[in-house]
Amino acid sequence: MKVRATVLLIIATVIPLLLAPSVGLAEVEGSCTMCHKYPGLGRMEQTEGEQAKPIKRRFYINNDLFETTYHGKISCKSCHTGVDKIPHTDAPAVNCATDCHIINPSSNKSFSHKKIVDDFNDSSHGKKGSRIKDKSGLPVCKDCHNNKTYHASTGKETDSIHQITVCQECHQSEEFVKRFYEHIIYRTSKRRTSKEVVKLCGSCHANQELMKKADLDTVVGFTSTFHAKAIKFGNEDVANCLNCHAPYQLGFSPHRITSAREKNSPVNINNKIETCRQSDCHSEASKDFALGSRVHPSPDKIKFLITEKTSNSGEVRLIDDPAFQAKVIDWIQLFYKILILAVVGGLGSHRLLDLYGSIRQHRKGGH
Repeated sequence: MKVRATVLLIIATVIPLLLAPSVGLAEVEGSCTMCHKYPGLGRMEQTEGEQAKPIKRRFYINNDLFETTYHGKISCKSCHTGVDKIPHTDAPAVNCATDCHIINPSSNKSFSHKKIVDDFNDSSHGKKGSRIKDKSGLPVCKDCHNNKTYHASTGKETDSIHQITVCQECHQSEEFVKRFYEHIIYRTSKRRTSKEVVKLCGSCHANQELMKKADLDTVVGFTSTFHAKAIKFGNEDVANCLNCHAPYQLGFSPHRITSAREKNSPVNINNKIETCRQSDCHSEASKDFALGSRVHPSPDKIKFLITEKTSNSGEVRLIDDPAFQAKVIDWIQLFYKILILAVVGGLGSHRLLDLYGSIRQHRKGGH
């Protein structure tokens, strides 16, 4: 009965709006939740790309929850531009680089994520920086920031009430101080566990079909490493994907991840030693340790390292022969299969012969 009443209420609310196709923005501004407050509001859409399939998009907004988040002070049209009629099916997608009406207190200018968006577009994940031809499978902001809008307060500000009081000595608005302090706590706190980071990155990089399309190695060897095993048992001090591919300590960011082929990448073969030597990591790592370790080896490809002097730079060059590498992998796998069969078979044969000898001795004894 509740479901039927909800459906009837949605119909009674939306149908009159649909009958007025050119309702102006002035008439609906501030009334977004008139429709978006219903949990059942949504539609089926077709995804793009080779693996196109219908998906259900929900347009429900919990207004009470939204107002408590960090986007709660921003009006809907600050991000959702072009909403000038109902239904607004032709409204453009949200652009995170759009200037907000909120003033940045450090610059006294309108706040914007434009710099971050530009950095991301130039990274290996962005449309400008990516080397793959088909850009349709590249990630977008909400693939990683999937809960940003509804991210609740960390709660850590309750342990530092005296700090808020100190700030209020100059910034007299309690609302501003509390909100700004909570924002700092939120931005400087770790919001994802290492296990969650690995799962998020693995949702793409462990997908064989997606990695084949991008002409990249599938990351399948990470789970057998010491890092992965420590993370599995809850160790938050061990390195996860971002600690190596986007270390803040070395001036990098998750929005500026680059390919290992790029000279400035923290996982480039010539920069790995500095990445391994980050504080709280392998601070005394040698060059051999950094170059000889494969954090997440691929079973399809092994890269052999040699050092050569080129223009007195001493750069490390990778020897990459997929055909030879595949043979080496096959030989190693065959060797271990034979070894395991020989050990298990030998142990089983020993036990059978021992049992046979015991039976013969038992019969000779006449018992």
